[in-house]
Amino acid sequence: MFKGDKIVALCTSRIYDPQLQGFIRILNENLKDFGARLWVYAINADIYWNDAKLTAEIHVFDYIPYDKVDAVVIMDEKIKSKTVAGGIVAAANEAHVPVIVVDGKYDGAVSIAYDYAAGFEQIVRHVIEDHGVKNPHYMAGFEGNKFSEERKEVFIKVLTENSIPFDDSMVSYGEFWATPARQATQKLIDENRVPDAVICANDIMAINVCDVLQNAGFRVPEDVIVTGFDGYDEALLYEPPITTASCVSQGLAPTVCQAVRECLEGNNAPTYSVLPVMIKNESCGCPRADSYGLTLRGNFNNHFYRFQDDIREYQSIAVGMQSSTTREEMMICLHSYFTRNMCCIVNADCFKPDSNFFLEKEHSNEYKVLYDSLHYSDWPDPFDPADIVPEYEERMAPGYPLIFNGLDFMGQPVGFVCYMFENYDIIDYSKTSSLTDTVNSGLGGYIIMQYQRYLMSKLEETYKTDALTGLYNRLAAQNAFSAFQNDPERLGQPFHVIMCDLDGLKNINDTLGHLAGDRAIAAVGEALKSTCPEDAICVRFGGDEMLAFIMGDCECDSIIAEIREKLVAKSAESGIRISASCGYYEATLDPDIDIDSVIRMADEQMYRDKAGHRKA
Repeated sequence: MFKGDKIVALCTSRIYDPQLQGFIRILNENLKDFGARLWVYAINADIYWNDAKLTAEIHVFDYIPYDKVDAVVIMDEKIKSKTVAGGIVAAANEAHVPVIVVDGKYDGAVSIAYDYAAGFEQIVRHVIEDHGVKNPHYMAGFEGNKFSEERKEVFIKVLTENSIPFDDSMVSYGEFWATPARQATQKLIDENRVPDAVICANDIMAINVCDVLQNAGFRVPEDVIVTGFDGYDEALLYEPPITTASCVSQGLAPTVCQAVRECLEGNNAPTYSVLPVMIKNESCGCPRADSYGLTLRGNFNNHFYRFQDDIREYQSIAVGMQSSTTREEMMICLHSYFTRNMCCIVNADCFKPDSNFFLEKEHSNEYKVLYDSLHYSDWPDPFDPADIVPEYEERMAPGYPLIFNGLDFMGQPVGFVCYMFENYDIIDYSKTSSLTDTVNSGLGGYIIMQYQRYLMSKLEETYKTDALTGLYNRLAAQNAFSAFQNDPERLGQPFHVIMCDLDGLKNINDTLGHLAGDRAIAAVGEALKSTCPEDAICVRFGGDEMLAFIMGDCECDSIIAEIREKLVAKSAESGIRISASCGYYEATLDPDIDIDSVIRMADEQMYRDKAGHRKA
């Protein structure tokens, strides 16, 4: 429970699919009837059971707060990964949170599924018993596939009960897909074995069987009846519309809600079975199912008007984010009509300029708000993931679900994005995938460019500065001084050159070693840089000679005195007697000034000081 609400976490994929969007709508409205709220954790592509190619977006499921969630619903056939779904079940069980799995079975979870065998039997009986077909053919899926083999057994059972002998020639394998189904149908035609009816294990094969038969001159259904199974939109839009059985997601939503309620009350059943709804249609000789056609035309209209014109805006957002130099700039780039129902939470390490987020193996547990459409100019910093999203109550007030997508780039999870739409508009749902990809691309590019800028600054620093002292080298100092000369506001102003030379370097090297000599040189450089004004140009001019260009009025004698005080302190600290001879010269800045002669004048003053040290 969170803030007084019972929370149900739905784990699924591809919420922009009209069937799944319908499932979410029905489930959320039913959950609200008994005070429960829906949080949807979704990936944007199913994984096709290939656990060797799991993508980083699956980490969205790691953000499920099991200490706040009252039940978890997993759509197994949508996620299509036993590893991922099994991990969610295990995490929920450990937290003693009930789990309901749709279209799958796992230990420690309630199972809800269509009774596919009973649904398929409705179709076979309709073809054999209502239409009187005596020579049927079964277009199976993959040989050995459990769903395909189960439907084959149903096919044989109905034939046997109707005294129609069965043999293996009455089965072809279309592998649940277009090309194999077309090839199998063409083989029946070529071998002059076209049956009275082809009963297909799914809709995609039924569509392609019809297409091959009609292209060969056979009429459907007059010459050959064709049926499908699953209830996909494409089958009902085909000509002739296909007789099928609806196994679409939204048909399971009321049962899922019932199972959730019973789980929360502690008296749930271990399994729930739902009978698919048979849709009789023209491909078997029945009248057209017009009510389905009207719904589908509305869905098709939504598909047609979706998002081609939005692609340029997404690209603009991504490019703007990649070009940003601060988090605030990225926030401005994200503020758009398209992001008005969105907030983004990311790992704080994304904003560390001195490390490459994607090469680091471990990251902090600190998170920051990258963008919040409700209060986009505010920066809750850091963000506590225990709060779920900023302004939770405001986001949940309209009564619609929260939808979470994982953010990832280069195989690394970086955070999550949360959507809250004040409707169930399929067009809004369809944009979530593109928006998430836009943020992924924009944030990933920003992180890479941020690190590139850091490396370039380090390279530039290495190029400009002396490695031992950290002062400018002579070339960099010359460029910096030229910038002063090209600044009209500085022309005509006084400037000073202070020259420092380490005393007794040879003696230090001979008696204490060259490392001690290097430390003495570095000490003089540090004393010079830390004493001069911040905008001074401090340079390692030679082996043990350093100088500073100081613009404007200054007390050079005071600066030199402070340098010497620091060297006395450094001598006591290091055990090395470190002192420097110093001199300075004042000039007026103009574009034609001979800087070498100015340095010579300061050098002469420094040598006078050194001569005085020797006499002392």
